[in-house]
Amino acid sequence: MCGRYVVARTLSGEMPELLSHLPEWPHNFENFNIAPTTRVPIVSELVDASTGDIAWHALMAQWGFVPGWKKSFDERPQPINARIESVSTNGMFRNAFRHGHCIVPASGYYEWHTGRDGIAQPFFIHAPAGLAFAGIVETWHPDEHPVRSSMAILTRPAVGPAAQLHDRLPVMLTPDGYEAWLSHNDLSATEYIDFLMAESEIVAANLDFHPVDRRVGNVRNSGPDLCAPVVLTTTL
Repeated sequence: MCGRYVVARTLSGEMPELLSHLPEWPHNFENFNIAPTTRVPIVSELVDASTGDIAWHALMAQWGFVPGWKKSFDERPQPINARIESVSTNGMFRNAFRHGHCIVPASGYYEWHTGRDGIAQPFFIHAPAGLAFAGIVETWHPDEHPVRSSMAILTRPAVGPAAQLHDRLPVMLTPDGYEAWLSHNDLSATEYIDFLMAESEIVAANLDFHPVDRRVGNVRNSGPDLCAPVVLTTTL
């Protein structure tokens, strides 16, 4: 689930609670067919080393998680998603789930559904004011290499309208949940998981989707036309 997603230039205006006060947010960044290993803008909470002030910041991170203890940033696997059921105990993710919370802003994402005729049809799934995926981020910085960040998007069992397309969907946050996720409150793993499950159920209930052109399957294709509705050629 969630192997391609979209960030349009209009997103900062659609998500003012998250993005409007971030001077680092790349307002000109736009990609209508984001694929794994792409460097994308995310939001995390950082501490200013000189003042100790804590604030939200935008940074670029690779979509494809690389734990900090890996010897090479190119080493595989580089998972793009992390299942909420096991993220707190999986050795690859548990440190980031404890210390590396981030939000991955998106205009929407693509999901493929195989209909009764056996044809895989892509759909664009979205909400009126953008989507805030809950993610985990980690920094990789061996002494002899430049510092790099990478992230994965948390996923959960599907609920809401999009459940008819796929059995998984991203964990998504409401604006009221941004601070709680980014601020690293002293919650247990179980409490964080319960919080994320509740938040994503609220967002999932209001998701909308429509079929799009199969050209989205080729990562070389991009442009707003990829999100445009097409006549459904298969049945759900």
